[in-house]
Amino acid sequence: MTELILWPLLQTNSRRALVRKAKKYGHPYTYRPRGDLVTRLMEETGMTYEEVFNQLQKERVEMMREYT
Repeated sequence: MTELILWPLLQTNSRRALVRKAKKYGHPYTYRPRGDLVTRLMEETGMTYEEVFNQLQKERVEMMREYT
């Protein structure tokens, strides 16, 4: 199980985007965090861009496992 480091720092719309499964008409949704979100998380946590991006991807997998 992955430790949720960034999840508590996300706001409502970012959390919804992180757990979104499908777009309109059932098309698959690909999560790509916005640059300003990654920058804000970099400043708050002291992690690098790649670390934040990879941690978001890991937390997405974990949250998708919980929501399905």
